Amino acid sequence: MRYVHLFAGALLSAGAAAQTPGAFSLNEGIVKFTAPSAWPVIMQKTEGNPQAVAFQVKDPADEGTGEATRVTVSTKLLDDTSNFQALVNADVDKGKQMPDYETRESGDAAVLRFVARNGKTRYEYRDTWYLNGHVMEHVRCARPLLEKTTAQWTAEYEKGCAQIMASAKPR
Repeated sequence: MRYVHLFAGALLSAGAAAQTPGAFSLNEGIVKFTAPSAWPVIMQKTEGNPQAVAFQVKDPADEGTGEATRVTVSTKLLDDTSNFQALVNADVDKGKQMPDYETRESGDAAVLRFVARNGKTRYEYRDTWYLNGHVMEHVRCARPLLEKTTAQWTAEYEKGCAQIMASAKPR
């Protein structure tokens, strides 16, 4: 009977962890991360390969512009981890091919920060990649550079983006 209680307690703990606001997992729990609870999920694919969760970060300056700030965590299960760096390099090259690409200082060698044009609007991108066992993780924060965006909003966005990047990093 004691084992039944322990098992039931473990199930309750697992259920509570799965329902923690702002906590997410992909690839059957291999990849775990947290996001600000105020960021609504706009897309979630948690089965198959690849998997992803995308958030919209509402900036009042976005309203009526047709632009949107978004943060995405995507994963891909790799058959061969030796090609991880080649896959990262291919993603970096895709970014460099975007119109008006220019690098920005990130303050972190593991984070690629750049600005490029998406349609008619310049966006700032922050990308990082991790190898977590056989799972490639890619975190991308993308925001339009709009005149009406406030410094306070930008600071909160930067904080949330950093939170996701740090919490997604394999331990």
